[in-house]
Amino acid sequence: MRRHDLVYLQPDAAFATSCTETGGAYWLAARDWIAAGRPLVAARQPAAGALLLGLGLPTRLQRKRLTLSVDREVIADIRPPLAIADCLSQLPAGHAVVLARLAAQAAACSVRLGVYGSLAWEALSGESYRHADSDIDLICDLEHVGQFAAMLSALQQAAAELPCRLDGELRFPGGHAAAWREIAGQLGRPHVPVLVKGEHEVGLWPLHALTASLLPESCHA
Repeated sequence: MRRHDLVYLQPDAAFATSCTETGGAYWLAARDWIAAGRPLVAARQPAAGALLLGLGLPTRLQRKRLTLSVDREVIADIRPPLAIADCLSQLPAGHAVVLARLAAQAAACSVRLGVYGSLAWEALSGESYRHADSDIDLICDLEHVGQFAAMLSALQQAAAELPCRLDGELRFPGGHAAAWREIAGQLGRPHVPVLVKGEHEVGLWPLHALTASLLPESCHA
């Protein structure tokens, strides 16, 4: 299980949260969400103990974000984040064209792009999450040097064409990820630190330490 993965629980799974009182509207919404068979999202995990999962509630519940703690035994399934194709129907036509092209560029490099954040929650639930200024968040999993160069260029192109902000992370071998925008801003300064999120920790790494984990294989996009 990695950050942003979709985690499905048993319908009657017990959970704990410090984000809302037990029996309150948000707590009940989380209980009903799980009972309906909808997934939660894997968060950064502690070194030991219960799993931490995230849930974003819809607009009618003020888009409240909850962190839930569950035992591993209640997990029913774990799946990767939604693909762009799973979310295009939630977007205006102009947005969808740009993202569909980005997905094709990723496929040409054998790169998996996942969607998280409000767009993913909306596609998963059919409820309203987004507004006119909502960002689009993507997780881009890399293995090779050629994929890094090609996808950073493709993300910059898509960001320039979208009327909304395109955010998200590049994830490197070993599970360490950084915001693609921050990486793009530091390309000429490989020794400058960027904020890196691992599966269990957050820290500042020089950019070259991230790119050094990539395999030396080209991408022919």
